[in-house]
Amino acid sequence: MELNNRQFRFRLVLVLVSLLVLSILALLLLRLALTRDVTRQLAMIHAAGLPTNADEADKFYPAVPDDENAALKMAASFALLTNYPDQRSNEVAAIKFPIRTAALMADDLKLLVGYSALNSNALAQARAAIQLPRCRYPVDLALGLDALLPHLAKLKAIARVAQFQTLLDTNAVASSVSTMIGIARTLDQEPVLISKLIRLAILNMAVAALERRLNTAALSDHDMDLLSRSLMEAAKTNQIANGLAGERAMFFPLFRMNLAQMGRLAKTSGDDNPEPSAPPLSGSLSQFFKVTGFFERDLRFYLHAMETNISLAATYPKNVPHITDVEAQIFRTCKNRYYILSGMLLPALETAIIKEANSLAQVRAAQTALSVERFRLQHGTLPNKLDELVPQFLSAVPPDPFDGQPLRYRRLEKGFVIYSIGSDGEDNGGRERPAAAKSTDKTPFDITFTIER
Repeated sequence: MELNNRQFRFRLVLVLVSLLVLSILALLLLRLALTRDVTRQLAMIHAAGLPTNADEADKFYPAVPDDENAALKMAASFALLTNYPDQRSNEVAAIKFPIRTAALMADDLKLLVGYSALNSNALAQARAAIQLPRCRYPVDLALGLDALLPHLAKLKAIARVAQFQTLLDTNAVASSVSTMIGIARTLDQEPVLISKLIRLAILNMAVAALERRLNTAALSDHDMDLLSRSLMEAAKTNQIANGLAGERAMFFPLFRMNLAQMGRLAKTSGDDNPEPSAPPLSGSLSQFFKVTGFFERDLRFYLHAMETNISLAATYPKNVPHITDVEAQIFRTCKNRYYILSGMLLPALETAIIKEANSLAQVRAAQTALSVERFRLQHGTLPNKLDELVPQFLSAVPPDPFDGQPLRYRRLEKGFVIYSIGSDGEDNGGRERPAAAKSTDKTPFDITFTIER
């Protein structure tokens, strides 16, 4: 009996050791497969000519010779930006650009006259800067998440000066709108998502200023032709995809963080500041995370999800229900499989992709409206349909980014509306969103450019 017990214990130990060895072997095989998958994904990104880490992202942002670089002259514009030294600075910040024919309050108008005068030199310098053909701002994207982008707020501030100028000098509208489009263009090559969103915001400001001006009176044919060409150049469809490609590379180091960096990230994860400023912390990845591949599996999923998002961003027309479903699935997977970093980095990309489509619809509608106005200037009447603009004023009617069909056109009792069906995919006859509508308002509307004269 004693011998049998000894044999039993020996066999039990042997089984346990075997199971342990098999578990270790299985873990090693899974770890090797994980490494192989990540390596394969990175190789595919390289093969596409895209960056896979922060250093490569910095090189992916094209270098520009000083004599061609708009950023250098734009820096002089930044230095000239100023504001009121008292509470009026807050009052200027609170002024909203009025839609179409809405009147500006007398007190606000007085504030803007002074504010524009304070920044006239800054605006003039920005106009000189955008005459240069290329741009690269002096940012170090090799810092990844810690890269500073101080020029973005400055660019939006100068664009706002130009937008205000359209309210004060109707003769300078074409020049000011062109300036805003040019300022946005300086961000075309910057492979950062927030930069692309600022670019879209500036273009939207330009479109709003143009819509308001055209509701007052027509521009000259020459000015409208130049603006139409500028808008056509601005209607690029790869901007968010480019930003996501850079973002993917710059965030790559997060999945190889050391413990000190993880601690800092945990402390700052609720911070609203989009421009972290702390330098990288020294140290190496925890042996536990190395062996188990905990963050490596997170990285594998992140790379796959970002490839999906880049594909969605680069595809037109936009299938919004599909985009929404894909993003919801990504979110659920992050939550259910404990992809912690992916869960922090991936949300809201759907919004960025749709924002680009919205902005593209606005830009194309503005471009088309200019062609309608040129037709009216030449013929003394509005066209009955947009096909009448081709080929003299348009090479083709621009497609709606949301369904690929030509943009819609409807004559009004006084004027006309050019519109896109928008992200809901419904043609609402050119109904525009009310200016005072709340975010909870579910009334369907289209993306419109309306001229009521």
